[in-house]
Amino acid sequence: MCTTIAEMNETMEQIKEWKRIKEQAEDNISALNAKAIEFLNETEACEAVDKKRNPIRKFTGTIFKATLSVQERESVDKTEVKKLLSTEDYKKVSKVSVYPVLRIS
Repeated sequence: MCTTIAEMNETMEQIKEWKRIKEQAEDNISALNAKAIEFLNETEACEAVDKKRNPIRKFTGTIFKATLSVQERESVDKTEVKKLLSTEDYKKVSKVSVYPVLRIS
């Protein structure tokens, strides 16, 4: 499969255009998410509990259901872990992924 320079330029233009559209869509989604979160936080009728009896915010609409709850995420400082472990021990617990990355600028 041999692509011409003109076809490659067109492909890159299309990629940039779709990325711009995706960015606009993500901005719109973020704004709508903020609006939904504001509604859930401000509406007393949205108070509920989950299966584990933890407090959540919940709204059931005509088509969809929205829930807002607290979630935890733990991260580890890689440089601090390297200080605590030897190079060999660090290699035992670390995982390196290799994958192709396409950048168009």
